[in-house]
Formats: sequence, structure tokens, C-alpha cells
Amino acid sequence: MRFRMLAAVTALWAGAAQADLTIKNVTLYDGTGAPARAGVTVVVKGDRISEIGTDAKTRGKVIDGTGKYLIPGLMDAHIHLPGGQTGNVNNPSERRLVVDKPVGMKYLHGYLYVGVTAIYDSSNNPDYIFAMREDEQKGRIVSPRIFGAGGIITVPNGYASGPAASKVENWEQAKAELDKRLVAKPDMLKIAMDRQGILAQPAVPGLSNDMFAQIVQYAASKGARSTVHIAAEADGEVVINAGVSALAHPVWRSIANDSFIKLAAAKKIPIATTLSYLGNIARVQDDPTFWDDPLYRATIEPDEVERGKTTERQRYQDNGMSPMMKLMLPHAMRNTKRLHDAGAVLALGTDRTQPPAVHQELELLAKSGISAFDCIRIATLNGAAYVGRDKYFGSVETGKWADMLLLDADPAADVLNFRKIAAVIKGGKEINRSKLDIPANRRK
Repeated sequence: MRFRMLAAVTALWAGAAQADLTIKNVTLYDGTGAPARAGVTVVVKGDRISEIGTDAKTRGKVIDGTGKYLIPGLMDAHIHLPGGQTGNVNNPSERRLVVDKPVGMKYLHGYLYVGVTAIYDSSNNPDYIFAMREDEQKGRIVSPRIFGAGGIITVPNGYASGPAASKVENWEQAKAELDKRLVAKPDMLKIAMDRQGILAQPAVPGLSNDMFAQIVQYAASKGARSTVHIAAEADGEVVINAGVSALAHPVWRSIANDSFIKLAAAKKIPIATTLSYLGNIARVQDDPTFWDDPLYRATIEPDEVERGKTTERQRYQDNGMSPMMKLMLPHAMRNTKRLHDAGAVLALGTDRTQPPAVHQELELLAKSGISAFDCIRIATLNGAAYVGRDKYFGSVETGKWADMLLLDADPAADVLNFRKIAAVIKGGKEINRSKLDIPANRRK
């Protein structure tokens, strides 16, 4: 039944003919940080933006943007798409690799519904995530653009040492694992540099600084980007100086020193914000009502909502993660704002599996003191830069992929206005949000 459902969705996408598109008389925030332009017409030819201007000639289907606002499609630069693994995420011995595309499809449709036209999967079952990526690239599924790392690189018994991970002990082993992983052409490699050992968490082994540098530099010599899970400032400085391409998180565990802030800003290294990971876990113990948010109810299956409010909530209480995240969140928010003020490249990432967390991330960025206007670039072009594809998408500019979000309210006035979606456009095609496989449409 589930595979028949996937086939039907695939047929819906495959049958949609590519046609030209025009959005006329709209207020444009192009995602580059440029100010708004009113009365603009954006013309799409095929899957690319062909013309932008106040006097551009319309072609193909015309959408009247009068009174509306156009921004690039949103990107979540740190997710882990469900469908590739089962078992307790905190217990690697319980994890099992699977390839369950119908599970992933529901989440991918949820991302489109909330305005996300690109995602970066920051470690998963390689067989699963790269198969999903191929399906998306070949137009076989209705999906955001998928970028992926495959399995994480760590050490035996280290952080994230589950069944999808490469667990390396010496350079010869690491090189062999890298050569094997690079065959699949990951969009970025994901490396772990977290020894834990905070509050109730026991310390775990980790890669040496020299081994980390060898991995990053070898990957770069093969044309591969790399990102890294770190949480402590000392590790952050080490990995930046080693030449890593991006950080999977800001510094969480302390108030960062000025030296780190200046280093990250000077290197212009994209940093996934991931405040909602901390925020949701910190909040759920005392206030699980975010699970009742209309976007959660629209896109997340009822049984997952119930688990989030009950068994998952209890798990975070029992393992001490909720109180720990309460302590860490204020530090992470201050560090994130300081990075932004210093000129660092922040890219919206949630480290959550629920699509509406993108909008929670925007709210947390705003509560950190970052303007709604600046959040536009953080949620769009900087995500494309995170995966090294900012020449192709992430902003509304001629020649780029036509991934756009039409809004009914001004996103620069309030991040809540990112929710007020009039249309989602990916690759020049308007997504029929009423046909996506999400709970809200099934209830209709």
C-alpha cells in the first residue's frame, strides 16, 4: 500500500509538464542582502530565472504578485531525513539501517509545504539518502533539492558511532573509508569532533587533531567539502584552522571568546545555526505545546505528535537532556548573535526531523537579536553556500534555479510572516500544496 502511494505521488510529479512562469508586480527580497525592490516582475524559463525587472515581459503562466512578497525558497542546512535508520538514536547498538522511501517522502512533502525547497542531510544511511537524492535529481519524486553526507566519520565507540558511521582508528583505515565514501559523490563529508563529557554525559573517544586535519585535507584534494559536529570552542578553532568547509553547529557549551568569533567571521565559514535542536528539547519538559502548532499538526503524523508530547518528552526528562539544553541554549543564542554581528556566515539549520522546526529556528534567531531582514539571507543564500552551491540557487537572480517562495506578508517585518505562504515554486514549477502527502490534506 505504501509503495502504491509513493508511485501515485511520483506519477503526479512526472506528469507535470515544465512550462514558463511569470510572477508580476511583486515586492522582491532577492536573498543577497539587497533591499526590497517593489513592482518587480520575475520571469522563469524552464527551471531557471531568465529576467528580473520592472518592465520585464511576461511569459507562460502568470502569477499576480500585487501586495505580495517574493523571496528565495528556504533551505534547512542540517537535517537527518527519517527512513534510513531505525532504533534509539542515542544508543548506536540499537540502530539498524533500512531504506524506507515512503517514510522519507512524507517528510519531504512536509518540507515543501512549509516553504523549504532544499535540504542538507547531515549524516544518514548512505544507501538511503543517496537513492533519495537521485530520485529528486531525476525528477522521479516531488521533493526539495536533496544534498547529503552519507555516514558520519568518527572513531570506534565515539560520538555518533552507529551502523552508518565510518569508525576509523588510523590514517590508513581513514583513507580507505574516504575513498569508498567518495565514490557516492557526497555533497559534503560529515565528521564528528565531540568528546562529550558535559553534565551527566560520560566522555567518549574522538579523532585526534592531526587525524581530523588529514581527513579534511585529503577530502579537499579530491574536491569534497566537509562539515563537522563540534560543540566546544577549542574544537571549533582546531577544525577551522584545519580547513573544514562548514560547521554543523555554533559553539554551544560556553560563551565563546572573541578570538573564536573573529576567526569564524574572518574565514567566512558557513555555520548551521541549529538553535531549535536545543530549543525544542529545552522547552518540551515544561511546555510541549509547540507540538500543537498548526504547521506541526498540518505536516507531522498524529502518532509522532503524540510521541513528541509523551514518550519523547519523558525520554528527554529521564536522560537529563532537557535541563542540560536549558543551560546551553542561552549560550548558543548569544554566540550566534555575536557571530552574526561579526560578519560570520550563518545558515539556517535545525538538526530536527520535523519540517516546521525551520520556522521555530527563525523565531529563535529573531529572539537572539537578529533582524527578520537578515534572516532572509540566513534562511536562503547562506544555506546554498553551506553546501557550496550558491552559484546555482539560494537567491532570486538571473541564471539561477527558480526556487522561490511567495508570501502574503512582509518577511522583513516579522519572521512569523515567513509562514504566510501564498505559493512554493521549485525549479520553475509551482508546488500544489493541496496535493502533498501530509496529514492536513488527508483530513480534507
